[in-house]
Amino acid sequence: MTSEAIRRLLEQRLMKARLASGGKDLRRVSVELDAGDIREAVLALPQGGRSRFVTIVAVDTGLDIELLYNFSLDGVLVTLRTSVQKETSTIDTITPMVPGAAFIEKEISELFGVEFVGHLRRVNLVLPDDWPTGKRPMRKPLVGDVIPQARASVENLLSGGTSIRVGPSSVVKREKAGLSKVLSLVSAKEDQMQEFKNLLARTGFDTRAGFDSRKGKLRYK
Repeated sequence: MTSEAIRRLLEQRLMKARLASGGKDLRRVSVELDAGDIREAVLALPQGGRSRFVTIVAVDTGLDIELLYNFSLDGVLVTLRTSVQKETSTIDTITPMVPGAAFIEKEISELFGVEFVGHLRRVNLVLPDDWPTGKRPMRKPLVGDVIPQARASVENLLSGGTSIRVGPSSVVKREKAGLSKVLSLVSAKEDQMQEFKNLLARTGFDTRAGFDSRKGKLRYK
């Protein structure tokens, strides 16, 4: 199969996947997917000897552990890219479908602290048996791109449209004084705030900054 044929096949079988273009030599296909879809993605690859597991590469980005599952399919390198947040650091094992992934999953588990749910091996593979459980040699602290001095301002900006937080008590005092609930530099209108949030999502700045939109906070403050 050519890289283009593989790309079309994965588009049909993985509705949630985000496919990137191939390299200059057209011998590479890269697919981005959520961690919960990794087993489905592995099963979507053609079986019967045409698909060969190569390895899994782990990269600590500061906020997450990125995992690159590499397969060779008819001479084309297929990479299934996903990531797990450090707060959970869990993902399903692919060993039931790909037994050859057992060693590399265990190595990543020991060095980066990622738990591959369903992996059967419990004894250490690369670290000494008495190695501290909470210490992972290749794992960085949970941190994003925003420097400590700017984290409070960035968090307030992303959550409320201003670098200055207006707390509930301040809102009451401003109302009693005949002032607006929020400062003039705040995106007070709901449609303006939604436009602002849409902009963040399109640019990916909230993700790069490590902002949890559900909690309205930076993940590492």
